[in-house]
Amino acid sequence: MTNASAALAGTRPRDSLGCSLDQLDDDRTIEGRDMVFYRKRSLAGPPGRVTTPGNGRGYLIGLSLAGGHSRRVFGEHHSAIQEFGQNSIYVRNFADDYKADLKGSFDFTLLEIGYGALQRIADAASLTGVSELRSISGSPDPVLGGMLGALFASVDGHTDRSALFVDQLSVAIGVHMVRQYGNGRGDRLAGGRRLSQRCQAKIRELVQARLDGELTVEELASTCNLSQAAFLRAFRETMGSTPYRWLLQQRIEKAKDLLQFSSTSLSEIATTCGFSDQSHFTRAFVQAVGATPRQWRRNRQS
Repeated sequence: MTNASAALAGTRPRDSLGCSLDQLDDDRTIEGRDMVFYRKRSLAGPPGRVTTPGNGRGYLIGLSLAGGHSRRVFGEHHSAIQEFGQNSIYVRNFADDYKADLKGSFDFTLLEIGYGALQRIADAASLTGVSELRSISGSPDPVLGGMLGALFASVDGHTDRSALFVDQLSVAIGVHMVRQYGNGRGDRLAGGRRLSQRCQAKIRELVQARLDGELTVEELASTCNLSQAAFLRAFRETMGSTPYRWLLQQRIEKAKDLLQFSSTSLSEIATTCGFSDQSHFTRAFVQAVGATPRQWRRNRQS
């Protein structure tokens, strides 16, 4: 590399993870509960070296969505080649200096967890004895791959992602991380349980009152005096669905009622039932019912 080209490479804009931005084909960020998620993809592979000095940001977990990527990671006195297949994961502590040369295509989802957030996640998972994550590289984790894939998935090019959807996935991902990669084994403090009839009634009341707005797992769990992780397990056991899927079904049922028994416009129904816009409402309705809201209303009224 000539001095001119080296100087040019040194001026390439880089993100907070040390990755060059000028050849990324996909670069998205989602703020989740207690963590930040990234999707970064480059068919050619981000050029140059990734370097991040030690800092207090916590942990970075990366998961490769496809094979064909490798990197030479430099330590203080040595370097090592790391190969990544589909769903290969690495966990590293931001406190350590990091320097690596990337090779091949790059298609990763990443999540960043702060030190304080790690303790909150462990508490929410009803686990003790977890104070840090183990540094690993190259291990397959298809469970985490599935959850991160769902977080960034799109339907017909659209990403209909409610706060509750991101929230419940954040809790599930956090629980998975501390159980799989937390130091020590941890002790589970709370077993599985079902939601009481009283708790179910309180949830239904809260959801109906907030059908046009956003809810969080924390709010729902607090109505039952449960930790978020315990609530998600109990909710699925009792309702046979995740909170997000159940909330979506309540919105669809409310929309059906308005479509059949009122002349309310589709855009007004979308707003009343908590969809971001009429297009989002139509996509969700078609996926759940198999017909557009307009078609369904016409069939019912005829």
